[in-house]
Amino acid sequence: MAVGRRVGEFWSEVFGGLNVDPDFSAGMRSAKPNLPDDPTPEQLEAWVELAELIQDPSFRATIRGMSEQHAAERDAGRDPNPTQAQREHWFEWNNRAQEYLEAGREPASAEGRSLAEEIVRVAEVESAAGLADRIESSSDPRAARYWYLLAVMNGWQPVPWRQPALDWTIAALRALGA
Repeated sequence: MAVGRRVGEFWSEVFGGLNVDPDFSAGMRSAKPNLPDDPTPEQLEAWVELAELIQDPSFRATIRGMSEQHAAERDAGRDPNPTQAQREHWFEWNNRAQEYLEAGREPASAEGRSLAEEIVRVAEVESAAGLADRIESSSDPRAARYWYLLAVMNGWQPVPWRQPALDWTIAALRALGA
C-alpha cells in the first residue's frame, strides 16, 4: 500500500466520528507525501520512517487523543484553534524560548516569567497552568517528526526541531502558574 493512501487512512482513523474543525481536517489531509521519481536516500529513509510512524498504535492513539480534545472543545462551544494573535507571535515566542534555553536561563527566571506573562496576555487565558496543559497535550514530539519527514519526502524546507524550546515554554508557563 502506498504511503499516501496510508496517510489518508491515518487521518480518517484519528478524525473519524469526531467534531473536528473542517478547515483544520482539510488542511491536515491535504499535506500528502509526494516522493519524486528519483528520490534521494534521505527521502527514501523518510518514506520508510513515515510509514512506520503512522502505523504505530501508540502514535495513532496519541493523535486520536489530540483530536478528541479538539472535538470536545468544539462540542463545548469553544474554538480550539489558536487565535490570530497567537499564530502571529508563536515563532517569535519559540525563538525567544530557544535563546533563553541556549543561554542557560531557567524557565522560572525573570526572562521565563516575562515570556510566560506575555503568552498568557496575548492568549487571553486566565490560567497559565491550564494553557501549559493544553500546549503539552498537543505537542507530542512524534507529531513534529511526522511533519519533518513529510517535508523531507516532498522537498519542502523542514521546520526546525524546536521541542526543547516548546518544553521550556511549557515549564515557564507552569512556573508562572505556581
